Amino acid sequence: MEPAEAAAKLCRRMMLTKPIVAAALVGLVLVPAGTTDADAGAAACLRPSSVERLVFSATKYPDIRRHFRAAVWRGWPRRLVLNRRGTDERRDRLLRGIPTREGFDRDEYPPAVGRGRGPGLERGHNPRGWKADVRYVRSSENRSHGASLGNRLEPFCNGTRFRYVFR
Repeated sequence: MEPAEAAAKLCRRMMLTKPIVAAALVGLVLVPAGTTDADAGAAACLRPSSVERLVFSATKYPDIRRHFRAAVWRGWPRRLVLNRRGTDERRDRLLRGIPTREGFDRDEYPPAVGRGRGPGLERGHNPRGWKADVRYVRSSENRSHGASLGNRLEPFCNGTRFRYVFR
């Protein structure tokens, strides 16, 4: 296992939010965030060489899982690329014409933080850039999943490849 993978795995296992601790434990040299585009102000970030598997509970997030599976079936990519720059603008542009509903959020797949240009983002009906598949899901589920996704992606640099896994 490569040092970046070991640090990322240790970070997840120990529920660490600061990658510097895990990196120090495995002797990994971190890349300063200033060397990449908009790495969310982190002091340093991890650059794994493989696709990061983000595991979520299928019972805790049933609507998110259903949306993910339907979107992938329709051609949206399973493998995503972390792209923090322009996240809010992409999300705002996508949701502009979709009305809100009481008790529901508009969930998008791929998530705004995983859209943009990159390997695996070329399939589906106009999947490049700001576009995505949108479905209504319960607000509590969508916000919980969004917070969990953000926490799991925090240690990684832009350009990191990741994918959802539900168990």
